[in-house]
Amino acid sequence: MGGDLPLRFETRPLVGQVVWPLLGFVLLVVLPGAYALDQGLSLALLREQWMLPLVGVLGLFVTGTRIVRCLTTRLEVVVTASEVSLRGAGALSAFTWNEPLAHYVSLDCERRHHPDWIGAQDEYGIALTHRKDPERNVVVHWSRDSRRFEDRLARYAQLLRLPVRQEQRAPVAQPRVARR
Repeated sequence: MGGDLPLRFETRPLVGQVVWPLLGFVLLVVLPGAYALDQGLSLALLREQWMLPLVGVLGLFVTGTRIVRCLTTRLEVVVTASEVSLRGAGALSAFTWNEPLAHYVSLDCERRHHPDWIGAQDEYGIALTHRKDPERNVVVHWSRDSRRFEDRLARYAQLLRLPVRQEQRAPVAQPRVARR
């Protein structure tokens, strides 16, 4: 977690989506290449049957660029005593800005429960809340460990000198029982 400011957070949001370009690479490049090698196709025969090399080259171009895009995309958040910076790289290079810390009013806490997941774990998040522009809100912590969440929340509130705002829960409506 680090002891003092600046706080640094880095995430690679598109790495989880690299599975689809890899699957396309296998289907469009590896399998046709393996077929050509298995059949012992010569370059002269591949020139006559141009569809197989065309699929391989186009597949390599499309899936290769998508794989590189997924692996090079990242976001870095740096929080100092005076400002909050967001630096994007790769596909998110347009998302780069600096904002004074004084424009942030609180640390918002969020708890999500996923009953449909196997294990049905809770997730906890901490976000810096911008005074005027909700697009400048920055998530500084997200995990499934409630103890780590509480520790980080207390530490960040102390370091940044911001109030903590807990998530407001809507009252749970009780089902009505029909009376006869």
